[in-house]
Amino acid sequence: VPYFHLVFTLPHELHDAVRSNQKLLYGLLMRCAAGSLQKLADDPRYVGGTIGALCVLHTWTRAMAYHPHVHCLVPAGGLDSEGLWHEARRNFLVPVRALSIVFRARFLCGLKKDFPDLPLVQKLWAKPWVVYCKPVLQKPEKVVGYLSRYIHRVAITNNRIQSIAGDSVTFRYKDSRDALE
Repeated sequence: VPYFHLVFTLPHELHDAVRSNQKLLYGLLMRCAAGSLQKLADDPRYVGGTIGALCVLHTWTRAMAYHPHVHCLVPAGGLDSEGLWHEARRNFLVPVRALSIVFRARFLCGLKKDFPDLPLVQKLWAKPWVVYCKPVLQKPEKVVGYLSRYIHRVAITNNRIQSIAGDSVTFRYKDSRDALE
């Protein structure tokens, strides 16, 4: 079946809190991404059934900046309560703006429950959160290969290290902004 690639990203204002509470908040991030996606997929206007998803947590960018986000590979359809397959529309899984709002609400409610005194939660309700969703144009094996490179790898591989001197490490990285130019 065709697939969609989704990315759920936390705003930078939460990075310190997430980094300081990784075990709890990485789990919350994964549950909120999957739960938000399933909530909208259940709607018969979109998929109308239970979807599957392969989800991978990433915590850094190519430039080695801390950036917790979840990549999901999702089949373009789901099973209804009777076990019948419902295919999603060709280039549309669920509305991304609504998915972003549901994801934000779930994460912030979970955060407020676990950290009621965290001051920045209130201002994050007004900020739009980034959720990306695009159909996979290549074979799913390509996307699985891309995601799998992050599962059994440390943040930086030896072949990217150019030099180590005292307490400094020089390494190569790819700036994703270059791809936009």
